[in-house]
Amino acid sequence: MNGTTALRADGQQIWLDTISRRLLDSGSLQHYIDAYGLTGVTSNPTILSRELAEDEAQLGPSTPPPGDTSGDPEAAVLAEAVHDVQEAADLFRPMWESSHGSDGWVSIEVPPALANLATATVQAGWHLHTQVNRPNIFVKVPATWPGVAAIEALTVAGVPTNATLVFDARQHHAVENGYLRGLERRSRMGLPLAVSSVASVFVSRWDATTDPMLPENYRHLMGLYVAHTIDRRHRHTLTADRWARLQDAGASPQRLVWASTSPKDPDLEPTYYTQRLPRPGTINTMPESVLLALAETSALPPIDPNEPHRALTDATLAPFGVDETKTADALQRNGVRAFAADWDALVARRANRVGLP
Repeated sequence: MNGTTALRADGQQIWLDTISRRLLDSGSLQHYIDAYGLTGVTSNPTILSRELAEDEAQLGPSTPPPGDTSGDPEAAVLAEAVHDVQEAADLFRPMWESSHGSDGWVSIEVPPALANLATATVQAGWHLHTQVNRPNIFVKVPATWPGVAAIEALTVAGVPTNATLVFDARQHHAVENGYLRGLERRSRMGLPLAVSSVASVFVSRWDATTDPMLPENYRHLMGLYVAHTIDRRHRHTLTADRWARLQDAGASPQRLVWASTSPKDPDLEPTYYTQRLPRPGTINTMPESVLLALAETSALPPIDPNEPHRALTDATLAPFGVDETKTADALQRNGVRAFAADWDALVARRANRVGLP
C-alpha cells in the first residue's frame, strides 16, 4: 500500500492543486486519476501564473490562447481558464456521476481583486458558473467577510462554492455559517438543497510565518494545530440540530480541503503535511511534486492523538508573541494581495503574449 492508497483507505480524497495545458494535453491528468485515485482539481492565480510561464517556455510567446482575445487581456485569461476547466471537468464527469456528486470536482476562481466586493463576487461567480456550464464545478471565493456574504448568495442561487484562503477556525466558522444560511434560505423557498460546498484551509503558510517566533520544539506544528482545531470544531457542528434538519432535507456538509500542503521549509520531506492532516471525510489538495512523492511512500503513520501539535494552545503560544486571530487575519489579507498581484501579472503576461494593449 502506497501513500495515495493509504489516504484513500482512511477516507480522504486526493485533489491536484494545479491545472495546465501540459497536464491535459500530455494525458498526465488522466494518468493521475487512473493510477493514484485523483478525485478533483483546483488552482489559484499564483499557480496559474506559474503554469503559464512554463507553457510559454514550451509553446513560445506567440501562441494564442483559446477563447475571446478581442482586446481585453483579462477576458483572454478567463476564456483560457474556462476552456481548461471545461476539459478537466469532462474528464472527471463520469466520476462525479457515479459518486452522485461526491467526487469529480474542478474549481475555478473569481478574479481576486473582487475579494472585498460581495455583489461583484456574486456576479462574477454566477457568470463563471454559467460560462463553464458543467455540473461538477466549484466557484472559488476568498473567505473574506464580503466573500462570506457572496458564498451565502451563491448557495441560494444554486452555485457550488469553494471557500478559499481560510486560515483559522473563526474564518472557517464564518464560511460554514454562510453556506448553512444559504441552504436554509433555499429550504424556505422550497428549493432542493443539493448544492455542494468545500472550504480550503491553508496549512503550511502558518509555519512559514510563525516558525521564526517559536522555539525549536514547536516549529512545523502551528499549521497542523490549526488544521486539527478546525476539523474538531467542524465535526462538532455536524452533531448540532441545525445541521440535522438540513441533512434530513437533503443537504450535504461543507467538506474541508487541506490546501497549501507543500512544505515551505526545504528541510522537510515533501509529504510532511499530507501524512499528518485529519483524514476521514476530508480532501487533500497537493502540488504535482507532493502527489508523486506520496505515491512513492510505502506507508503512512496513523494520526497520533498525542502528537506535539496537540499541546499547542493560545496560552502556550502567547509568550512567544503568536496571536492566532491577528495572524490568521494577516495571512488572509496577504493571501488576497498576493493572489491579486499574481492575477495582474498573469493578465499582463497574457497581453504581451498575444499582443494586446
